Amino acid sequence: MRFKKFLSSVKDCFKTSNSNQNKKAEKYMFGLFQCDYSNMERMSEVVSGANYNQIQHFISESPWNANKLMELVASKVSKLFSKFATVYLIIDESSHLKKGNKSVGVARQYSGRVGKTDNCQVAVYGALSAETQYCLIDAKLYLPKDWTEDKERCKSAGIPDSMCEFKTKLELALDMVKEQKSRNIRFDWVLGDGFYGHGSGFRAGVNELGIKYMLDIHSTDSFYLESPTLAVPKKNGVQGRTPTLLRANKNPIKACDYMEGLCEDDWKHYSLRDTAKGALEADIHVKEIFTWDESTDVILKELLVIRRTKKEDKKKNEEVYEYKYSFSNVEYDKYSWLQLGQIQAQRYFVERGLQDAKKEVGMSEYQVRGWLAWHHHIALVMLGLLFVLQEKMEFKTDWPLLTAADVRQIIVEKYARNKDIYDIIRRRHKRRDADIKRHKKKCDKMT
Repeated sequence: MRFKKFLSSVKDCFKTSNSNQNKKAEKYMFGLFQCDYSNMERMSEVVSGANYNQIQHFISESPWNANKLMELVASKVSKLFSKFATVYLIIDESSHLKKGNKSVGVARQYSGRVGKTDNCQVAVYGALSAETQYCLIDAKLYLPKDWTEDKERCKSAGIPDSMCEFKTKLELALDMVKEQKSRNIRFDWVLGDGFYGHGSGFRAGVNELGIKYMLDIHSTDSFYLESPTLAVPKKNGVQGRTPTLLRANKNPIKACDYMEGLCEDDWKHYSLRDTAKGALEADIHVKEIFTWDESTDVILKELLVIRRTKKEDKKKNEEVYEYKYSFSNVEYDKYSWLQLGQIQAQRYFVERGLQDAKKEVGMSEYQVRGWLAWHHHIALVMLGLLFVLQEKMEFKTDWPLLTAADVRQIIVEKYARNKDIYDIIRRRHKRRDADIKRHKKKCDKMT
């Protein structure tokens, strides 16, 4: 009955002016975990006592506050991580493939899920992570200009007037960082992939907030090995326009070109963290560099962190190196190369969070169109992930390998078929533990 008790503890989030929707919330949460395809029609079929029309009203029309629920999730996750030495706010975007043009924010845009432009919704997500634990805590739906410039379309989708202003994904991400900081949600670092690190405006915005960051960049992003001097060049000759823009007195270098000039002595080898397939081994290189965005007169002193890992090229049947590049705003002597490599590797856990949300808690399997319904659904998915996190942390001694899939199956069995799911998971963990030890033994022999 742990899941029911958990849901009862957050029932105030589903209060409206004349009722409390917590019973409907309970049915919807059971449906998210029990259905292979967590749409409302399937929920009404498999969840005892669920009514399709009631669930539809609860998600699409009931005025309970999704933002309040997300804030509660963030607060509870922050408290769960209070004893960890370091907590990370990891930013990432994710897409949900959709048909038609009625679903809020839907457009033909790039979808990382399929690796190409497709009809989809895109949102920016935030996850808190500490060591190997993680949970999604925030989401901001991206509205393309086709939407924000069409006020009638926005109105029909129920988008509040205050949200109809166009914002880039980088602006949404920075808003998210600011809001979580203003709510006293604890995080020591902001992490993100190359999309967020490539945008110097996002890095500068996080830096102005006094927050440390480790943001991936593209291999072709440039920097300076020495701080350049900025000046408006003098006009050369009598013809042509008079220069007005600042220019640097040094030439920048691309990250990939800098890496090519490194020798073996420039790298240090580390074991960054344990994985199910053995330790994550990598070579790390760190260099103090300078960056300049030509739209400003500000030169940033940053660290370049490069990670080199071996990867099997199946076509060539040989091992090749794979590289990851990041910028950080910390001082060179404040952290060891090992620590910087470990921080860089932490971004992996937002991917795990999104994977769990989609595979185990029905994040993408929804049948809603409006702004309110989308936020209701996503907030409840995050609530489900919070329960998963609580279970993993509470039972980490007895069940150290507990996963979101295990928690989902326990809920299904306990509230549906009542089989001895614990024995099934115990045997599964025994096999998983044997695999981990086998991989570790294999790695030890190789070294």
